[in-house]
Amino acid sequence: MNQGWKRLVPAALVVVAMTTAACGGDEEEAATSAAGAAAEGATSAAGDAAADAAEGGEGKTVKVVSDLPLQGASGAQAKTLVQAMELFLEEQGGKAGNYTVEYESKDDSTAAAGKWDPGTCTDNANEYSEDEDILAVVGTFNSGCAALEIPILNESSTAMVSPANTAVGLTHVGPGSEPGEPEKYYPNETRNYARVVPSDDFQGAAAAQLMEKLGVKSVYILNDKEIYGKGVADATAAASEKLGIKVLANEGYDPKAPNYDAIMEKIKGQNADAVYLGAIIDNNGAQIVKDKVKVLGDNEAVKLIGPDGMFVNDLVTSKGAGASAEGMYLTFAGLGPDQIKERGGSAAEFLTAYEEKYGKPEVYTVYGAAAMQAALKAIEASDGTKESVTEQLLQVKIAKDESLLGEEFGFDENGDTTLKDMSVFRAKGQEIPFDQAIEVDEALLES
Repeated sequence: MNQGWKRLVPAALVVVAMTTAACGGDEEEAATSAAGAAAEGATSAAGDAAADAAEGGEGKTVKVVSDLPLQGASGAQAKTLVQAMELFLEEQGGKAGNYTVEYESKDDSTAAAGKWDPGTCTDNANEYSEDEDILAVVGTFNSGCAALEIPILNESSTAMVSPANTAVGLTHVGPGSEPGEPEKYYPNETRNYARVVPSDDFQGAAAAQLMEKLGVKSVYILNDKEIYGKGVADATAAASEKLGIKVLANEGYDPKAPNYDAIMEKIKGQNADAVYLGAIIDNNGAQIVKDKVKVLGDNEAVKLIGPDGMFVNDLVTSKGAGASAEGMYLTFAGLGPDQIKERGGSAAEFLTAYEEKYGKPEVYTVYGAAAMQAALKAIEASDGTKESVTEQLLQVKIAKDESLLGEEFGFDENGDTTLKDMSVFRAKGQEIPFDQAIEVDEALLES
């Protein structure tokens, strides 16, 4: 799905310029007069544009794109983020301060891959960099895609705000980051990237603290070998060890394998109390859940815990793991829609409007709108250039009374959100209801 530009400009603001052309003849005077008039008009238009920019962009049209995987297992959730962005921009009258905003939803997945695609992510980032009118990118959803796009956008000083990236090394060094991170993502040495959700050092600590509460003494960790999956697995392993939980393994698996019976038999032989799955659901996550239950038994006897990459509403349906997901714990780098709604104010009003128009949101839905909110704030404060929006991005502060997350938020010098909400959900029947919030022990975040 690749929607076209969506103009959200009131008709009264559209000015149509009418031009007429003279036909035939070799009347030099008329031609000279016409050329002079055209030149005068161009000069006047240029002057008007300069004046508009000086007044904060009155009348200037700019572009914002979102970059999300609209195909594959994450596609349904990604599309709700698009809906939320469109709704929020509509509520703003298609404006960011005095700027008129055009928005396009871009797809970074392919049907062949069934998820985000490295080549598509790279091509998209090059396209955004080359278009001077694109002042901000809202995305990506997957951290692996972000790792490809951030440095390209950084070279062109194009601002990027993610509603869902959680890989630690995209912004700072910590449990789960890799050597060379985050510096390798910022070749011009100026940060152009921010995210509205906490990073996986927090999520890994939350998972470890949850296991401690559940009485887990040993855990077998699997990861899909991608930047996100391995990173959150590493962070969980590090925090678990600090809490005295024995990490039996932190093993990568083949996302294309037909089944995982052999891995589960190996885990069974080590008498693990829990299995932790660091993965996105698109990487055969549902099959792992099914095989875990088939070999190791239900998720009460041997706990099964996954991160937000596994958290889609379809996990508990026939499109996902179905009944095998029953009792599975899922950590989430944020709060669910119901918990945000309880904070009241603009957040509750927005979620109510979303539900009335589109139905039930997914866990990341409102974070898509919050990322758009931050991008528009940066554009509003800018002079209408890429460089200026990037300069303003990390200065953004969203007050509590207008925040779509129900609390004031902004970004630190690394681009990380100032909100540190962490929560746990647990699959039950055809739903994945909220289970508990977790206040992360920040001592577990130390490398």
